[in-house]
Parts: sequence; structure tokens; C-alpha cells
Amino acid sequence: MKLSPSNSSLSRSSMLMFRFSFLGALAFIFFFINIVFRLSLQYFFSDSLPFGFDTVSHLFYGIINDFFTLLFVLILPALFIFLPGDRFLKSIVGKSYLIFTLFVYTLIFVFTAFSEYFFWDEFACRFNFIAVDYLIYTNEVIRNIIESYPLFWLFMAVFAIALILSFVTWRTLRKKLDTAVPSTRFFGRFIQLICFYCIAAASYFCFNPLNHSDNRYWNEYAKNGVYSLFSAYLHNQLNYRTFYETIDTDLAFKLVREDLNIPNTVTPIPHNTVRKIAGHDEEKKLNVVLVIIESLGNAKYKEYTPFLNSLAGKSLSFSNMKSTGTRTVRGLEAVMLSIPPTPGNSLVRRADNHDIYSLATPFKDRGYDMYFVYGGIGFFDNMNNFFEGIGFTVVDKLSFEHDTFSNAWGQCDGDSYAESLRIADESYAKGKPFFQAVLTTSNHRPYTFPETGLNVPQGSRTSAVRYTDYAIEKFMEQASRKPWFDDTVFVFVGDHPSSLAGKTEVPYEMYGVVSMMYAPKHIAPQTIPVLCSQLDIAPTLLGIIGFEYISPFFGKDVLKMEEGRAWVSTYQLLGYEDDNYFAVLYPSKTKHALLVKNSQHDSPEQRDIFIKKAIASYQVAYDVIKQKNYKEEAVKKALP
Repeated sequence: MKLSPSNSSLSRSSMLMFRFSFLGALAFIFFFINIVFRLSLQYFFSDSLPFGFDTVSHLFYGIINDFFTLLFVLILPALFIFLPGDRFLKSIVGKSYLIFTLFVYTLIFVFTAFSEYFFWDEFACRFNFIAVDYLIYTNEVIRNIIESYPLFWLFMAVFAIALILSFVTWRTLRKKLDTAVPSTRFFGRFIQLICFYCIAAASYFCFNPLNHSDNRYWNEYAKNGVYSLFSAYLHNQLNYRTFYETIDTDLAFKLVREDLNIPNTVTPIPHNTVRKIAGHDEEKKLNVVLVIIESLGNAKYKEYTPFLNSLAGKSLSFSNMKSTGTRTVRGLEAVMLSIPPTPGNSLVRRADNHDIYSLATPFKDRGYDMYFVYGGIGFFDNMNNFFEGIGFTVVDKLSFEHDTFSNAWGQCDGDSYAESLRIADESYAKGKPFFQAVLTTSNHRPYTFPETGLNVPQGSRTSAVRYTDYAIEKFMEQASRKPWFDDTVFVFVGDHPSSLAGKTEVPYEMYGVVSMMYAPKHIAPQTIPVLCSQLDIAPTLLGIIGFEYISPFFGKDVLKMEEGRAWVSTYQLLGYEDDNYFAVLYPSKTKHALLVKNSQHDSPEQRDIFIKKAIASYQVAYDVIKQKNYKEEAVKKALP
């Protein structure tokens, strides 16, 4: 029977409607999972995300973020659904194809939600640069996850939930498919697909995730993790001058040089930070063992570090030192290069990081044996490449002679210290002074370590901190019996605190790290309360030893500092602090936030000066890196 025009039109649209229904079903599952995920966050993390009347508004902003994310999520499903012909989709093979597509995307949505839950548990935020790193460095991360979580049951739960959602959804979709008439044409489907892609492309350029609250937790709650993950991947480095507030270049360098006490007559090139640091009349050719400790803040776990507490009383101890960031590579960058954190990746992870002037340079120039000792595999975070590029010989897990215990992140701290002692003995036997940078691993999830008699459970952070302290104690006991001990400076500094999170976007009060320098024959015990930074490790250490050297460093000798200041950051938010103020610079060209810490010294003039100093320090750091003025050759040529 011939169909009437109206019925024919209806029939032609019915298969098209099924295609839209299929995408609509995926969209419904996507929204449903994200809403349930956010409510689950509130249930399990009620201290930071309490239920209340404003929960609806937070969910509303989350749904808006989800909608724009969905446009990107549906790019491939739209292609899979609009390109095949109608008769293919109605066939047995076509239905299997549709079921498979539905199940796979549902599985991805559920798996992402589960993954984000554990990510939030660790970092109190949605996916970010750390998640991108985890996708790149799969060996350490997968082993870490396997050793930390009951994966079999988690995968079973993910699979079961995805299967149930897919089954219920397919029952509805199948009815629409069975009643649909296969009569839509390829050209029409192709045009509709292109229109959808144009809408998705427009949203990419027009949409930014909505930040609707002054509370960082709620802003993270409303974000969509998939969007955040890809945004982090695409924007892992930022051009400071394009995205951040700037001031006149001459003024910026003038402010930084004044802070560093660099007279304008020192160098004919005013756009750098290079100056000559005077040494002692007779410099000490001391050995240095610089231990950078994984995730050790200066207060939170103090009750679990009895040895370090006692060592601090015998050392030059910095009780108010701040880390510059939240990742190990930021700590390495600050300690080794003495430069503020520029937005995006640490210099340790960037491609052009060879021959940078560093803490190692003065030692290398004096013929020291230089070693970087790391219990993990130094490919991670590009560490081997970085340390080799500034003059170190790398000794990582792959070349360790000691192997008593290892987990996902590498050899235990005891093995790392054993390697350090072995290498130091070899240098001493050759009659050569040595500089070692030792990076520890044990104070990191999965928090497992060798049996030591400490009688603490495996798998908890507090136990790992206790083992970290124990391993340092045994290391120092063994080192104290070595012939080179009396002429060695031991530096202990945390790379960053653990579980760094707060209600503000950059919780500056939580960035404190353990930091001390111990050499009983050369350094008098003293506690320094002044606010300082990991950037100050290099100039302070070189000042104690008495080296004369050329310096481009942004850090200063803490023993000669009159006023404290520190830099703290996330990947995109740049913080600057002194005793009176704290400022955050945002990647929106003209936006900054200012917190008054001490109202007694507050005035509009002081605020303006402080903000200009904050901007100048980051702007100058970006400029000297961009212009390659932090390279060894450029630094050494800068002075007449």
C-alpha cells in the first residue's frame, strides 16, 4: 500500500528519531552518573561538602558544566550512529553494534566516576594535571593502584553497574528501533552530523567551566572530570604574558633586582637577576648530601618523626619554609634551580632543561663527584634527563646494588640511603669531594616498606612517615661512622606536604615543609623562624660552605634575610606571600586576589607595592626562562 505524504514524512523521520534517541539515552546516562557521583561526594566527604539548601544550586552549576562536556563526549558516538545505514542498524549485526556501543560508553562513564572518587579521596579535586601524568607514566601508577585498592571487586562493581544501566536503556531503545522505518538518506544524516560538530566546536571556544563559589571545594564539585582532564592535557603550559597580569618590564626587573640587592652598576644587562656572590676568605670544600623527602610537611606528622625532631634541635632548622608547589617536580625545581614556579609544567619536565644554571653548577665547576640517587625509575617525570642535563650521574632503581624491598614507586628509602653511602665511600676513596641529591619514595601510596621492628601497620600514611623517619635515623647512624662524615653537610627538605588541600584555592598556610641543614663540625644549631622558600636552600647552603659564585637565583641566604617571603602555587594559580599579605594571580590577564594577613601594616600603598612585587617575580622568572638567560653559558657571560 502506498503511504500518504504525511505518513511518508513521519516514516522517514522515525529512524532519524531513533538515532537522536540513542544519543539522548547516552546523554541521560552521562547526566545520571555525574549527579549520583556528586551526591556520593557529599555523602562520603561531608566535612568539606556538607548537604544543605544550596546543594541544588551546586548541582545546577554542575549540570551546566556536564552539558558542555557532553557535546565533546558525544563526538564519537554521533559518528558511530549517524554514518551507518538504516537497514544495517536494524539487522542482527547492527543491533549487536548498537548494544556494544551503548555498553562501552556506559562502562567508560561508570569507570570514570569510580576513578574520580579515588582521585578526590587523594587530592580533594576533580581530574587535573596529576591525572594527566598518571596516564603518561602508567607503569608506576598501575602498580601503585594494584597495591593500594581491591581492583577485582572494584572492576566487578563497575562492570555490573554498566551492564544494568545498558540493559535497562536498551529495552527502551529496542522498541523504538523495531518500529522505525529504514528510509533516512545518507546526505541528510551527514549534514546533521556536521551541524552537531559545529555546535561542539563553537562550545569549545566559548565555554569555560563555571566557578560559582568562593569555596574551592564547591567549584571542584561542580566541574566535570572529563572536561578537566582534557583541559589539563591541552593547557599544561601557559604563556605568562598572555594569560597573567603584567607590569612594565623595566619596573618588573627593577623590583626583583632591588629585592635581591643587585645594584644597577653590577651588570650592563639590566634584564636579568645575575650577580656575584662573595665567598669566605677560605672556602670550605665540604661534601653535601641533599635529601629531598617525599611528601613531608613541617607540622602535620611531627608526632611520627621523633628522630627528625631531635635532629632539628642539632641543626640549622627552618621552621617556616614553604614548598613552591604540590608535586615532587616542583620541589626539585625550587631546590635545584632557585626559581619561582612558572605556570604549567615544572622545568624538570620540560624539553629544553639541559645546561640550566643550578645549585649543582658551583660544585660541578669545582670538580665534585655529582650523583642523583633515586629509588624509582628516573624516566618518571623526566628526572633522569633533567639531572643528567645539569651535570649529575644518575643512580636509579635500575642500577641499584641494594634490593631489600620495593613497591610500585621503587626501592625503599633504606635501599636509597645504602646506595648513597656506597657512592660516598667510592668518592672518598678517590679523594674527591661529592655532591649527592637523594630523592626518597617510601612516604608515598601504597605506603609499604620493609619489616623493621617498628610495629606499625603497612598501608597507612602515618606508618610510612614513621618508616621514613626510621630510615633517616639508620642512615645517619651509619654515616656518622664514615671517615667523610665530619666534612659533610646533610640537608633534609620535604618536596611538598601531603594531601595539600584547603577551602581556599591556594591554601598558603599548608605549604610548609621540613627543612634543616646538619653538620655538627661546621654549623651551629639554630632555629630560623623567618618565612622562607625552597628557593632559599641553594643560596643558604652555598653561603654556609663559603663558595664565591655567580648567581641568577631568585632565592636568598636565609641567614642574611631581613624580611620573609615565599612563592606557592598550583599548576595555574600563582601565589606570593610575605608577613603581611598573600596574593594569588589568576590566568585571566587582569585578575588577582589579595588577603591581608596583618591589618596593622595594611595600607593602599603597601598593597600596591606588594601586588607589583608578586607580579614582578613571576613575570621575570618567565622572561629569563623564555629568553634562555637562565642557561649556564648566559649566566656566566652576563657579568663584565
